[in-house]
Amino acid sequence: MSLNFQSPAKHDADRHDDELLQQINKRLTLNLLIQGAAAHTYITAHHLAAEELEQIQPGLVELYDKAVVGFHLNYWAGDLTVLYGWWRWFWWRTGFRSHPFHRHPLLARYGGELARAGNRELMDRARRKGVRSFPITRYAQTIRMHLQVLQAEQGHERELEATAKRITAEIWGIDDSRFDAAITWDVAFGHLREPRTRVGRWTRKIAGGYGGVEHDGQRFKVVGKSICLPLLVHELTKGTAELVCIHGLNTLCDEVYEQVTDEADQLEYEVWLLQAGPEMWRRLLAVIPPRQPIARVLMHLARLDPLPLEKIMLAVVSDPPAARQMLSVMLEGYAEQGGS
Repeated sequence: MSLNFQSPAKHDADRHDDELLQQINKRLTLNLLIQGAAAHTYITAHHLAAEELEQIQPGLVELYDKAVVGFHLNYWAGDLTVLYGWWRWFWWRTGFRSHPFHRHPLLARYGGELARAGNRELMDRARRKGVRSFPITRYAQTIRMHLQVLQAEQGHERELEATAKRITAEIWGIDDSRFDAAITWDVAFGHLREPRTRVGRWTRKIAGGYGGVEHDGQRFKVVGKSICLPLLVHELTKGTAELVCIHGLNTLCDEVYEQVTDEADQLEYEVWLLQAGPEMWRRLLAVIPPRQPIARVLMHLARLDPLPLEKIMLAVVSDPPAARQMLSVMLEGYAEQGGS
């Protein structure tokens, strides 16, 4: 016979901690998808407006093709590596209790695999687009292309802002009147969460864009501000995905909401989520049932309880046919309830 010396209050506290951890993990998963959607769009979306971009500046599409690859590879090898360390080492350490994603089943198990796949995808694209592979020469090339992009866009900011809104509206099926977009060097807006570390504070200083959701007194709107068009589409996509995912947070009480977002929405996590997120997003897109708008799928994923969401996301990586079936059942269930 064993004796249990834990009080009922201790059991309640443990159960509360478990529930809070599940909500934090759910928010991290949604952040992974939000960042993944934004990064995936960043790489390819300018092709949706190729003709009008070529009219603004001949050769602009090809320049974007090269620049966005070089920019995004910076998350694996570039100045961000100096700040955050070697990416393979970070993902290898997820088994350690001190790792920030140690208790997140998806990121602890598959984060490294997703980051490696994302790196391979970008390196393949870099070779096809003529972007240099050696990190030092690529970084120098990327800086030069960055300056070329800024020069090519100069004087066309208002046209490019309208183009960014149209591209994002087309991708997500949302009225572009919901967008507030600006190409500017003054990219910060709203209430920015204070970084916890010196690395986070440096990251904020060098940020080239911000995207999010604000309430204008009548309705929520998506705000995106950045220094160039591809990054503006990235930020508008991030804000749109965040708007969709609000459906997964609006049932939390204010206290729990603050605890969840304070832990999961750390600026320091964005580098790692931008490594693993694009591949996670591509794998999700591959298993979505036919003729299902991505905004609708993401909204219903956000509305799931933490553990069902976790189950689907793990299946997206490990068992795509099962994930496709689970998504079909989820969408059919909402349809039977009369949901959109």
